[in-house]
Amino acid sequence: MRKPLLFVMLSLVLILSACGSGVQGSTGGTLFKDGIAEYIQTTYMLQDVVSSQEGSAEISEIYIAENQSIETLASDLQNYEKPREISEKKDNKQVLVYDNLFVILTNDPDNPENTMVEVSDYEFVRNHYNPSFFDGLLVLWVLDEILDVDDWGKKQRQKCSNNNDNCYGGYGSSGGLFKTPGSSSTVRGGTSSVRGGGPGTGK
Repeated sequence: MRKPLLFVMLSLVLILSACGSGVQGSTGGTLFKDGIAEYIQTTYMLQDVVSSQEGSAEISEIYIAENQSIETLASDLQNYEKPREISEKKDNKQVLVYDNLFVILTNDPDNPENTMVEVSDYEFVRNHYNPSFFDGLLVLWVLDEILDVDDWGKKQRQKCSNNNDNCYGGYGSSGGLFKTPGSSSTVRGGTSSVRGGGPGTGK
């Protein structure tokens, strides 16, 4: 009697584990799970994911907010969760800085009626963004403080001047293409038109 009972119990455990995995997978694949990131992930369509060869944790996710202006979208995001820093809008760009995340709003170059929402972790911004992207949006001393690097802007500008291909200029201008230092290959994610899809969708 013990063997059949043990078999039944093992079967139940396996079934429950499979069910649990299915539920987890259905919630979307974004690596950003909390607060404003979760709101963006469940509200807007994932367009692309850009990741660094230096570390899989350094990623930037790009979403599309259809038929929404930067102003409307910025107001909506601020109403959901107050940012740590809010930039002015300039050159069709605006930046909201949250704990551990930059939310960057830009016009969709393919459709001016839409706004692109880029969610980048601090590591991705610190290691890959060209400081010139933030000119007129956030002053360098604020970025130094947020990114916890003395003279981040000066150091990063030097790196970019040595090889501009190593610096990321935002998804709208680069399409997610850039090189990581010491690499000959170009880095970017794939594309996804599935709402709530995750980083694995397009890599």
